[in-house]
Amino acid sequence: MHKVYLVDDDRLTLDKYWARRALFLECGFEIVGAETDSRKALDAIRAMRPDAVLCDLKMPGLSGIELLEELSRDTMRPLFVIVSAYTEYKEIRKLFLIHGFDYLVKPVADSDLIELLNRLANKINYTQPMIERKTQSHRLDEILQYMRDYSHMNHSLESIGERFSIKSGALCNLFAKHLNTTFSAYLNAVRMEHAKELLLTTHKQLKEIAVICGYSDAFYFTRVFHKTFGMSPSRFRQELGGRHEQ
Repeated sequence: MHKVYLVDDDRLTLDKYWARRALFLECGFEIVGAETDSRKALDAIRAMRPDAVLCDLKMPGLSGIELLEELSRDTMRPLFVIVSAYTEYKEIRKLFLIHGFDYLVKPVADSDLIELLNRLANKINYTQPMIERKTQSHRLDEILQYMRDYSHMNHSLESIGERFSIKSGALCNLFAKHLNTTFSAYLNAVRMEHAKELLLTTHKQLKEIAVICGYSDAFYFTRVFHKTFGMSPSRFRQELGGRHEQ
């Protein structure tokens, strides 16, 4: 069961979340806390270390973006979702630039909440912990850093094994033991995070971004991106990246 923490200065909004507690549970999430005071929420989140945070944008004390900025300094930070009645694209773009997960506009329908929670669960299971965490294997940490630094290269189990003098089977075992995932899933996760950053911060064409991120096939790149983030790269850039050229 994944843990989610709720932050909103409107107590009625938090009560509505609690009223849908069964929906959260059905999607594999337990609401472990809720707070109207964003500064108290910061301390509680750091103490409880939830997997995800659903947070309002405009609040007294720390805004949702400021709360995320504070948490972004932590080694183990939760996936962060802004839920706001305001559609402010400058704030949305900033959210993604500091690696926020998503931005939803109030009121959130049950179907939208379910879709969000399912994507959060997939991200928690296969992406975020893999990319950012340190493992108990110094050798694996070196391999992970190399894959992050050179995500554009055509990596394979064989090429990584040859570079680090480790057999493919042993390498697979390291990923399974320390990250509970596969080599290819980790590599795709790293590449997707890189693609998201390029879409938000550059004017590069999608085909060029695909190549930079290690995908020779732009169609396959688009399919993987959509599966990871729930929208195509073009839509992601259009809605969240400003007026970049396609």
